[in-house]
Amino acid sequence: MGMPIRNVPGQGPAWVPPTDVERALFDARARGDWDAYIMVLMGAGTFSYKPKDLVDRRKLVVNWLTEKNPEGKDSLVVYTRGELPRRRHDAVACAVSLPFPPEEWWGSELQGLLVNPGSPSGAYFPDAKRSRRHWKSLKKNVPKKGHDADQLLTKYTGALHGPVAHGLACGAHLAVHNGVIWNEIGDVYLNYQDDVETLREAWGVTDRSNWQVQVMALLEGRNSPSEPELLLRLRDELARQYPGSHRDPSVWQQAAADAFAQQGLGQEGIAFLIGLIGKISRYEERFRADGILPPDGYVTSAFGYDFGRAVNFARWGLSARLAEPAEVEQVVIKAGELARQVYRTWEEYSAGYILGRVLRFDEESFGHMYDSALTPHRVLTRDPASPWRNIPFTG
Repeated sequence: MGMPIRNVPGQGPAWVPPTDVERALFDARARGDWDAYIMVLMGAGTFSYKPKDLVDRRKLVVNWLTEKNPEGKDSLVVYTRGELPRRRHDAVACAVSLPFPPEEWWGSELQGLLVNPGSPSGAYFPDAKRSRRHWKSLKKNVPKKGHDADQLLTKYTGALHGPVAHGLACGAHLAVHNGVIWNEIGDVYLNYQDDVETLREAWGVTDRSNWQVQVMALLEGRNSPSEPELLLRLRDELARQYPGSHRDPSVWQQAAADAFAQQGLGQEGIAFLIGLIGKISRYEERFRADGILPPDGYVTSAFGYDFGRAVNFARWGLSARLAEPAEVEQVVIKAGELARQVYRTWEEYSAGYILGRVLRFDEESFGHMYDSALTPHRVLTRDPASPWRNIPFTG
């Protein structure tokens, strides 16, 4: 059985649950339904802190940072995402799966489990170690989350309006796909270890200077191939000069062949561009069928893919301790400003983001790289709570 933690003075009735998770914990605690409380906790994902230097050196030993429980003894501590404490440079948030395995309960003086200490959503479980078998039985009824979470998560105490919120909303495709809060410049993205690995394995980034180089490349639209952007701009100019011409890919292909031949591009290069136009046209046809584009719509720019990734890349860098909150906030704001210079609506932006993603990775398979952008697009354009439904795209 759990014990409520006494509220921090002044929080009481004015407390706003940071996310739906903390609200559900608070409600279960108020009812005294501790099984429900634990099930919410196990379904939400929890974090505990370890010394950064030990994690970096991959010292896989029990080194959780503890806190004093109501009895004045050291306890294991877990936090939900909305209640992570103030950022510390010497400690990092690591994902932890409840219930703690027996080997984590080191030392005879370690007593009980603290959840969200100092928050009205918090509780203390003095018998957590002995409750392990019961908690494992409860976990069987908690819905399992796969690798692709695809969930809109909002922090109600986070940025909801203004330039920061708009910029963060430009990164919402990946936030929804990864099941992380979309509107937070917080201590972690997924968790410290996974975010460090993402930067290292997917980006080759292990230090601050490389992080800065990649951020600039993303904001300047240089991380993705340049050819699609050149072709999209040419087609947009054609559509403006000759209304309706965008409906015929052969017109676009001929215009591209003529323009690039005049610039001295050889036949092999021109053949590549003509083939790329065909690929883009086929993707756009699928976009229209799936509701990403309107019936007569077309993509004007694929820069959205780099802008959206810049937001998430900045957040990964913050979690990995390669960047500071203030500079990440500036990256987020800049990504939003750049998106507004290129697109007019969230729908236009989303189509550009998705085209950039699939041209880079999908190879017309319409597989995971397509679906993992299509589902967030649908969530973000349809959910009444979506930032795209509540934040104007243009200022």
